[in-house]
Parts: sequence; C-alpha cells; structure tokens
Amino acid sequence: MPTAHSGPRRFDVDTRGIVWIPAYSGNLLVRLDPATGEFTEIPLPIRDALPYVVRSDPRDGALWVGTAAADALLRYDPGSRRFDAFPLPTRGALVRHLAVDPRAGAVWLAYSASPGIASRVARVMVR
Repeated sequence: MPTAHSGPRRFDVDTRGIVWIPAYSGNLLVRLDPATGEFTEIPLPIRDALPYVVRSDPRDGALWVGTAAADALLRYDPGSRRFDAFPLPTRGALVRHLAVDPRAGAVWLAYSASPGIASRVARVMVR
C-alpha cells in the first residue's frame, strides 16, 4: 500500500482481476493491478468516511464501498471515476460486510453494534 498505516480492510477482486482495497485510516479506495504491481489511490468524496468493505458488482464492474462513519453506501464507477452516495437505512451504522445481489439489484449490508444501534442485516435497493 502506498500510504503508510492506511488500514487496509475487507477487499475484493473484480471480474478483470483487479484488486480493490478499502483503506480505512487513509479514507481511500485503492486499486491494485496484480499484473503490473501498480497501486492507484482514490480519495473518497466524504471526509472521514472510514471505508471498511468493498465489493465488485458483476453486472457493470462498479464498486460498492461500505463505510463506518459516513451514513452512506458509496458506489464507485471505475470507468467514469465517479462516486455516488446512497443513504443508509440506519444512521450511525458501522457497515462491516456487504454482498451484491445482481439478480435483485440490491446490496445487502451487515451493521455491527454501536451505542444505540443493534446489529442487523439490511437490504438497500439500488437502481
């Protein structure tokens, strides 16, 4: 990882073999091309979002980023290099896991417990 102490968390590999890494402490999405060893750091659009997990969407290659402090699910389009933010159903939730359901057009999230928020699994419908 180019940025020291960036805090890599739960990463994924897309259909092209590119590794995508959420850098928790660095507030970055990191792209690693295993063929060249090249890292590309992509700053998140929300300050101190604390990205925790990333999953590739097999339908279109977009990346879904779960955060621990942004109250949003982020979608990154590698082609346009643009982020979109989707509000979480529960404010203050710490997203620890997510799964893309390409058939239903949904992203499933697992929140961890935090003060006043129970652990739960939630579905976010995205279009």
